[in-house]
Amino acid sequence: MAGHHGTAVVAGHHGMAVGRADHVSYYAGSRAPAAWPLRVGTVPAAARCFRARPALDDPHGPLVGTAGTGKTQQAAHLARRAWDEGGLDLLVWVPAGDRESVLAGYAQALAELTGSDTAAPEQAAQAFLARLRADAGEPRPRWLIVLDGVAHPDDLRGLWPPDHPGGRTLVTTRRRDIARPGPVRAAVPVGGFTPAEATTYLREVLAEGGREAGAEEAEALAHELGLLPLALAQAAAQLVREDLDCTAYLGLLRQPGGRTLAELVPGPGALPDGQHFGVHEAWLPSCERADLLAPGGLVRPLMELAALLPDGGAPASVLARPAALRHLERHRTAPSPDGTAPRPEEVTAALRVLELLGLIDCPASDPHRSVRMHPVLRRVTREQVPAHRAGALAWSLASALAQAADRHRDDAAFGPVLVACAGELLRHAGTELWTHPLTGRTTAPRRDASSAAISAFFGGEPPLGVHPLLFRVGEFLGGTDRAGAARDHFERLADEALRRQGPGSEVVDGARERAAHWRGEAGDPAGAAAGYTAILGEQIRRIGPEHLGTLATRAALGRWRARAGDPGGAAAVYAELVALQERHFGPAYPEAFENRALLAGWRGESGDAYGAAVAYQALLDDLLRLPAASPGAVATRPNRSDVFAAHFGHAHWRGRAGDPAGAAVSLGHLLAEQTRVLGPGHADTLATGRERERWARYAGGE
Repeated sequence: MAGHHGTAVVAGHHGMAVGRADHVSYYAGSRAPAAWPLRVGTVPAAARCFRARPALDDPHGPLVGTAGTGKTQQAAHLARRAWDEGGLDLLVWVPAGDRESVLAGYAQALAELTGSDTAAPEQAAQAFLARLRADAGEPRPRWLIVLDGVAHPDDLRGLWPPDHPGGRTLVTTRRRDIARPGPVRAAVPVGGFTPAEATTYLREVLAEGGREAGAEEAEALAHELGLLPLALAQAAAQLVREDLDCTAYLGLLRQPGGRTLAELVPGPGALPDGQHFGVHEAWLPSCERADLLAPGGLVRPLMELAALLPDGGAPASVLARPAALRHLERHRTAPSPDGTAPRPEEVTAALRVLELLGLIDCPASDPHRSVRMHPVLRRVTREQVPAHRAGALAWSLASALAQAADRHRDDAAFGPVLVACAGELLRHAGTELWTHPLTGRTTAPRRDASSAAISAFFGGEPPLGVHPLLFRVGEFLGGTDRAGAARDHFERLADEALRRQGPGSEVVDGARERAAHWRGEAGDPAGAAAGYTAILGEQIRRIGPEHLGTLATRAALGRWRARAGDPGGAAAVYAELVALQERHFGPAYPEAFENRALLAGWRGESGDAYGAAVAYQALLDDLLRLPAASPGAVATRPNRSDVFAAHFGHAHWRGRAGDPAGAAVSLGHLLAEQTRVLGPGHADTLATGRERERWARYAGGE
């Protein structure tokens, strides 16, 4: 047997084969069989500063991963190691991008083994596989067949090397459905480097090029490039070429509207390690195949939406909401097979294709983060969106997220996902969310009002001049026990609106109102009251004291003054509010009755028990004089709870004003009515009974 570091020349009368440690060149013609051990095909040379990954050292299934993760380099490392350790008699490296390439590789291997050629590739391939089978009837060498870059399962139909005690097959592919016949062998996922591997690799490659990089700056750049080996190798080459350091290069990557990734990697003639394409081109073959597998032209616009999602991903349902479907319909690259608009099930099918080809990840373990795209692919996809479509794309995704928030309104686990999605959208398309892309005006559809509180504040209208998603995010933060984060979000939103739109903007007012609210919920009711006081002054000056927004602010101010321990201040606010509501809407305005009850209660809490009793009596009389009131109507009135509450309040403050006997008598009448209407076991009936007994004891001198 010839040593594996030598060169074997086998000559025949019609041709020859030249075998070296890393390559065997084949020249057609009859000749003597090659000597053992034998290598066929070119094993890629190791990349600079190649880093072996122990977790991938003994794969029992295909090496599967997206573009640029180093699958080929890992397979080449395993092949070289097995050869150098003397563990192989036959090593065949086959570029397997299509079936014809596989057939050609097998035919070449057969020619080297037998010294004879055949004009039929399929026949040659089957003859080669037959020689690898355990029942071939001749000495069976130890072999390794590497099928690099398998693009489609059909390309290996009938061409899988056989199971063999001394043989092994290693496959690299982006496809997740590549599986050989026979016992199931789980795919071995090949992701990017770990953070430590990426940082070390980047520093070593730069050092080899004569540049030093600190650990922190190298780590930051590695994370920005998604820990992708291909991206790191090309970035390092560009750093050396342009005499940049990691921090400067990172700044170029992050600069809004700056250079694209295609401009930040070397050109074709300067790519490192014999690479043939820039990282920005690495996914093109998979995208083209996805277009073929998912009819209807949904792949590209779907990827555009997904490219604005965060690293952690988002629910697939976001991409099937009406706003997302409208985007897909407007920008699909081919007509629908049946001529209809995209349907959610078509989106699901297209996502399956994208996952199948390694363009996205859809982990079933987390339905809230079930669509993920590699950071570099996201960047490349965003950079390919024409500038005139960027605004509509961002607005569409924001609307889809808002619609998804409606769907997940009662799902606390969706809150962090929504916040992350909105944050990523703002990072890459923040400007686009301040002007409606279809109208060119800073208006938002009424149906997108972000919350009941916001609608009340704006008198039923949403804030103008920003996508309502930004308000929805703050409400989700607060609604998931993150009041401090909600406060901070709205304060930043108010500052941004002030910078973009100036004072007087409804967005400024709305954001400040919500910031004040969540400041109070975060434990600072006095701060909330101060915030509402400032907002109220601005509103009175600009839109008048009787505007619905101004009235809503007064009501909120009263609540927060009360929660801050200022019942007198709360009563003063409610007194002004009731007067304005009755003057503007009339004395029978329902909210005026509610606020009269609050006014009476806080008047009592501020020390005026008699005034509270009088106010409750007046409220009770007015409630009973409402249209349709009649003897016994209390039992059927829709607002009987208001009547009962006013009656209870009057009796309570009558007792606290010094008339416990009168309070007990009044509560007795209320108890009889509640027993008849609500039943003896109702919580309100029982509370009234306890209150009556308390005042009866006081009246009896106990």
